Amino acid sequence: MALSISTQLFNTRMGAMLDRFGLTEAQFSVLNYLARRMPEGQSVTTIAAAVEVKQPAVSKNVSKFEGMGWARFEAMQNDARAKHVFLNQAGHAHLQDVQQALLPDYLAMMEGWRDEDIASLTARLFRLVDWLDKNRF
Repeated sequence: MALSISTQLFNTRMGAMLDRFGLTEAQFSVLNYLARRMPEGQSVTTIAAAVEVKQPAVSKNVSKFEGMGWARFEAMQNDARAKHVFLNQAGHAHLQDVQQALLPDYLAMMEGWRDEDIASLTARLFRLVDWLDKNRF
């Protein structure tokens, strides 16, 4: 129950903060995913599976990113019909700007927490992430 409540509160807060940058949570997830995969790029199908968003939504997101000058598409060498998405430097810089703007809020959430408590929470969250990642629907 606590996880459900904290997830809802956090998602609402993140949604409001990301809205200032013209991003949804799904778009932010895609940008983060692409940044972690720089410079090799990824197919839309791979991105959709990784961020658990339907393929048409990812296509729409990355098309927006291309229009904003944050990403580019490149045809695969072995199949010109298939394309990979690459986050470019402008997209990476925008993501860093967003992350920097979010940092004060993250720090405020942890204000008054001891370093050991933050480390413990982080370790437990990564343990949960690992389980959830291995047990996707």
